[in-house]
Amino acid sequence: MDLEFLELTDRRARFIISGTAPAFVNSIRRSMMADVRAMSIDDVNFYNNTSVLFDEMLALRLGLIPLTGGKHYLSPSECSCNGEGCFQCQVSMTLNVQGPATVYSRDLASADAEVVPADGNIPIIKLFEGQQLLLEAIARKGSAKNHAKFQSAIATSYKYLPKFSVQECNGCKECVEACPKGIIRYENGSVHIADELECTLCNLCVEACDTHAISVIGDPQRFAFYTESDGSMSCIDLLTISVESLMNRASELATYLKAFG
Repeated sequence: MDLEFLELTDRRARFIISGTAPAFVNSIRRSMMADVRAMSIDDVNFYNNTSVLFDEMLALRLGLIPLTGGKHYLSPSECSCNGEGCFQCQVSMTLNVQGPATVYSRDLASADAEVVPADGNIPIIKLFEGQQLLLEAIARKGSAKNHAKFQSAIATSYKYLPKFSVQECNGCKECVEACPKGIIRYENGSVHIADELECTLCNLCVEACDTHAISVIGDPQRFAFYTESDGSMSCIDLLTISVESLMNRASELATYLKAFG
C-alpha cells in the first residue's frame, strides 16, 4: 500500500491511497469518525441563567464546542472513581458573563490549561442588559460511538480515482466539450485527464464519444481521501489513532481465532 499526501495541515488533510481495497479505506474513514476519543462538555450545572435560551439549549451549544488536549484523561468507564468524577476523568470549566455582551467560547475558564476551546470565537449567546449567565461545565472524554459531540473528524470521505483509457481517438474533441469539470485535454492526437482528482466519474465524456473510444471507470485500488479536523486534534493524530485502533482490533480478532482454532 502506498500513501501520497497532497495536503497536510492541523485542520485538513488530502492524500492518495493506492494498492489497497475499498473495504480497508472505508474502515479508516469509519474509525476516524467513531473510534477516536476526544474531550467534550458532557454536563452543565446552571447557577443563574436569565438569558433568552433555556438551560437545555445552552447545554447543547456548549457540548458542540470542540476542546483541545485531554490525552492523559480517562473516559468515565475506565476511571477508578466508577463514574463519580475526579481529576483523572473530567475537567471543570466555568462561565460567568453579565450583559450586555456576546458570550464566546473564549469566555470559558478551564481548570486545565490544555483543555480549552479549539476556537475562541465561537458565539454561544447574546446577553442583553440585566441578563447573566453563570454556570459550571464538566468536560469528559468519549467517542462518537456514544455521542456525535465527541467526533473530531468532520467532512471525512473518499472516492475512487479514475482509470481512463482511449483507443483509436479520431480527434473529434466532443469529449473535451462534454466534460463539466473541463479537465479533459486533447494533445498529440489523443485525449487524457489533466487532473484526475477533479474527475467525478460522471461518464459524460464516454457518452459524447460516438466511436466508443473512451472508457472511464473507478480504479478499485486507488482512492482520494479527504478529511478535516474540528480543531480538537491535528489531522495526523486523527489518522494515527484511527489506524492504531484498527490494528488493535485486528490483533484481538487474530487472538480469538487462534484460541478457537
